[in-house]
Amino acid sequence: MGILKGTLPALYTPYKDDGSINEVEFLKMCEWGIEKGLDGLFCNGSAGDSQAMPYEMKVKMLELSIKATNNKVPVICGIGSCIYKESLDLANEAYIKGANALLLMMPYYYKFNDDTLYTYVKDLQAKVKLPLYIYNIPLFAPAMSLNLIEKLSKLPNIVGIKDSSGDALLLNHILDVVPSDFDVFVGREEHYFGALMMGAKGSMTSAGCVFPDAMSAIYKAYNEKNYERAIKLQKALLPAIRFGMSLSFPMGFALLLKARGFAFANKSIHPLSEETLKALDEKFEYAKELVKNIESVL
Repeated sequence: MGILKGTLPALYTPYKDDGSINEVEFLKMCEWGIEKGLDGLFCNGSAGDSQAMPYEMKVKMLELSIKATNNKVPVICGIGSCIYKESLDLANEAYIKGANALLLMMPYYYKFNDDTLYTYVKDLQAKVKLPLYIYNIPLFAPAMSLNLIEKLSKLPNIVGIKDSSGDALLLNHILDVVPSDFDVFVGREEHYFGALMMGAKGSMTSAGCVFPDAMSAIYKAYNEKNYERAIKLQKALLPAIRFGMSLSFPMGFALLLKARGFAFANKSIHPLSEETLKALDEKFEYAKELVKNIESVL
């Protein structure tokens, strides 16, 4: 449907010592990513701690993301919440502030069946004023069945999906059952090149924020049919992705951002254990090595 395409990052949130957002560093990170080739920004996702943030903080992240683009690239705003009204309120804020699209994961905690989930999304998509993408992220929310995805793809204001299942077989089936103009994005950076070859429109990933240059280069190499380079870049990212997931999410990826020169202190919106804090200190040098290895193939 042509709303979004290419490489988008799942944006992280840097914090000051008092737990507030480091706005200067966030804007710097976003502007740097756009310079490195990002095709848009995805704010208020799991990587940015959105589900742990109060509503006002989510609105602030939305405002900062839009400001960072300087009208150069589109912004998609996550609106997932267990509170239905909060999803609608954030969707309205996104429309007022000037975002381009919305992303909705399935409501978590409550075990809704497919019929209830369909009704939930159908009702919401009819009320929001921006194009709506659905979000399949079994790691944090109820997994969406292929049947549910197919049904939702036919609703008038559902324009695409971000699939973070990591299941290449499911992704292939999604691409087969949704309308031909439906935007399919992959949410797992390990499979970016493979997903593009299957027909995906682009990616929205954690690595897109940490390595916007490498992830954008994969997309460019794919479009230029330079598959050898795309595969080389994809493989170069794998050790860093494993490292990012080895620490309490999203702290591993935040440490990689610190290794790229950004002021990501060892701070989280959650209390961190002594063991985690120790690991963040001890593994910083290794994070820098991983960054250096990826930069060497760019």
